[in-house]
Amino acid sequence: MEVLLFALFFISALIFFIAGKDDFGRTESKLVIKEEENIKEKNKVAEEIKKEDKVAEEIEKEDKVAEEIEKEDKVAEEIKKEDKVAGEGNIEPQKEIKKES
Repeated sequence: MEVLLFALFFISALIFFIAGKDDFGRTESKLVIKEEENIKEKNKVAEEIKKEDKVAEEIEKEDKVAEEIEKEDKVAEEIKKEDKVAGEGNIEPQKEIKKES
């Protein structure tokens, strides 16, 4: 008798296991809808990431332009300094210092 109850227990467990394979009565159409929504959300996220990348690239370009402008300003200042030195008058060459070896 115990063997029969033991076998019935395992058979009923097997039946419930097989019945539970269809995911507790969910239909496939709901899963498809969720997948479509997930795909749409992923596309939106991908588009936002692309926009952020474009903005980051534009910021990098602006930074490079700003650096170039700073370099040009420094060069212009050096040129102004050279012009001031040239405008002060004639600078006499220095006498050569002889090195004893």
